[in-house]
Amino acid sequence: MYWSDIIAVVMIVCCIPVILIVFYILAKIFRIIFFHNQVDLEDVIFSKARIKQVDKSNIEQERNFVSIQEAVAVSNYKNQRELMMNVLRKDMKQSLGSISYALNSDDTETSHYAAAALRDELGDFRSSVQKLYNEIKNSDAVQAEKCSELIQTIYDMVCQKVFLPTEQKQYTKMLDELMRIMLERCSGEFKPEYYEWIVGCMLEIGENVSAGEWCGLADKNLSGMLTPYKCYLRYYYDTDNGEKFLQTIEKLKKTDIVIDSDTLEIFRMFG
Repeated sequence: MYWSDIIAVVMIVCCIPVILIVFYILAKIFRIIFFHNQVDLEDVIFSKARIKQVDKSNIEQERNFVSIQEAVAVSNYKNQRELMMNVLRKDMKQSLGSISYALNSDDTETSHYAAAALRDELGDFRSSVQKLYNEIKNSDAVQAEKCSELIQTIYDMVCQKVFLPTEQKQYTKMLDELMRIMLERCSGEFKPEYYEWIVGCMLEIGENVSAGEWCGLADKNLSGMLTPYKCYLRYYYDTDNGEKFLQTIEKLKKTDIVIDSDTLEIFRMFG
């Protein structure tokens, strides 16, 4: 052993007890200064009711979440059934449009699952919407919160195009009526995106005149904002008015209005 190794061993043996003593003294001091209060366990909740269960991701199942339309077209019956059951286990409210494609499946079991799911969801939708609609219609004082809730519910369903044309038109006109009621009685709670929603919905059912009226209301009530321009762009595009469409783009470009990603994409394609 070298002389330097002997010195190192002596230093370690001599210093470790000193270091331990210093650590112990500092721990005592910190405990007295920072942790002198008793812990109040009354504010500590040991209930498991507030614990949110996080399930481990099923990679194989997530990998199978392809378009139902594509699955019906190319997959075998086993894959169709597995995909359908996976979808039905989730919240179906935003997937009804996709589920409706499975009605065209040659597999009777897959189409049966889809028909049963649509029947139940649409049945619940019809009853709840009609009940809330009657409450709003029969009430002297319109509650903005109820109107907004019903508008959102109907719009989400109409967008998925799961109804026959007659019923699609019926709920679109109900949406139009609710928005007019809300705009008349509690306009301060009327959201800008509602104008875009109703313009698009009215154009979908061929009610171009009503769509144009809503564009005018957006222009009147939201002057200087992006929403009226988006409404007019959608209106002119769907009614094949190319001249007005391009004029609206140029007019918007000359303003200081901040545009969103959708409008920027329109500029890139047509501007």
